[in-house]
Amino acid sequence: MEPTIYSRFKELVNNDPDHPAVIDERTCVTYAGLDRLVDNLISRFPSFIPARVGIVMDHSVEMVAAMLAVIKSGAAFVAVEPDFPQGRLVRFLIENGVDFVITQEHYASLLNDFRRLIIGSDIYVDSALHPLPDRSRADRPAYIIYSSTPDGYPLGIAVGNSPVIHFAESFRRTYNISPDDILLQFSACIVNIFIQEIFGALLSGAVIAIPSAATRNDPAALVRFIDEQYVTVVSGFPYLMTELNDIPSLPITLRLLISSGDQLHAASIGHLLEQITVYNTYGPPEATVSVTTYCCNTGAPLPDGTYPIGRPMNGTDILLLDDNLAEVVPGAEGEICLYGDGLADYYTGDHRADLQPFAVTADGRRVFRTGDIGRRLPDGNYVYLHRKNSEVSILGKKVVTGEVERALKRSDEVADAAVVHYVDEQGAAYLVAYVVPASKSFRLSWVKTTMAQYIPGYMIPEFFVLLHSLPTDAAGALNPHALPVVLKDSKAG
Repeated sequence: MEPTIYSRFKELVNNDPDHPAVIDERTCVTYAGLDRLVDNLISRFPSFIPARVGIVMDHSVEMVAAMLAVIKSGAAFVAVEPDFPQGRLVRFLIENGVDFVITQEHYASLLNDFRRLIIGSDIYVDSALHPLPDRSRADRPAYIIYSSTPDGYPLGIAVGNSPVIHFAESFRRTYNISPDDILLQFSACIVNIFIQEIFGALLSGAVIAIPSAATRNDPAALVRFIDEQYVTVVSGFPYLMTELNDIPSLPITLRLLISSGDQLHAASIGHLLEQITVYNTYGPPEATVSVTTYCCNTGAPLPDGTYPIGRPMNGTDILLLDDNLAEVVPGAEGEICLYGDGLADYYTGDHRADLQPFAVTADGRRVFRTGDIGRRLPDGNYVYLHRKNSEVSILGKKVVTGEVERALKRSDEVADAAVVHYVDEQGAAYLVAYVVPASKSFRLSWVKTTMAQYIPGYMIPEFFVLLHSLPTDAAGALNPHALPVVLKDSKAG
């Protein structure tokens, strides 16, 4: 029988029951102890054989137990952060048809529309409870992770047991994860890095270390936690790498940093490379977690200051295709399309028809069209360039907003930036740059002068808006819907 997440976890329980599995700021539980928690939770499920179960909890030992309990019961968990906007949280859970929600007392009022299993930090484990049957199956979804359509509607991505097993094995081999490792659990549960942190550890016999929300939000406190818990591996978005880069000296137990979720700039890790091994990775949630990996220590940044995304890991491979799903010539730009063992099963929710990126090539391969544009370097590494949908026509000429952003960020005046296109009443596109200044002495004229060195005049945005920071969603990605809209009279200019 093909293994599932739970059956693989159970093998590790049997092999080393007393090995620590999860540590948080209150307690520590072994692999055997975590397994007993799993059975205890299943015995309290309000539905005997659920299909989908919501999880709205603080990150903790109990949250990890809840995820494994749902999987062992044969269902898929739908985890959402408690601080998600309530309307969006409820809508996502409803659209995914959860049978009930596992939560904690202080979040119960957010979930009055659902049946709830409310658990505390003092879960009583009945020693007389016999192990419950494992109903998990390799061909069933293990979880549904949050996503959204380009218009901002909630969307779920159903990922099966098998892709997670394939990823975890590839992760273990690529980064030499062993029972001696302790992986930091830092990311929000609605992003795929969370899956790496949880199952990359548990399915390798390693330990998960979970800081509190207050610790996660305080870089100094987070480093103390890493030091005190002997953390060896940290994953996260580039902004976390930037924060760690500012730390004078990292804990000596830390051996590996893995960046994912956005482009990694050389300036963000210059100090880190002197102390530790840093990898840049790439992978959308439809491909479970990471598809590619690149060691920054032994490589070099590209001319624009970003690092390549590397080569494919085991299980999932890359094709660069044109709009007709034909492979582009070597060295040419193409859409990054993925195929192999790690792909998601399907989308869920009322708006799943809005996205139909899975396609079949002429030779019969099922591929996922990421919407990202990249190219393959002569050495075999891949480069992420920009989003496909960031193309717009300005004065009859094609402009890629990602290219404009890169030119904008070359200026020392700019700490961060995003470029968005809008359309006036006559249907003509125009660009707006949202800029986080690097200092109070920001000079727009200098920014434009720098940009003019890299892009033609028609690509320089018509409008510049200064912000204290760029708005992000719960996944840490830019939230374009939260940017102030700049209107342009079609008669002007």
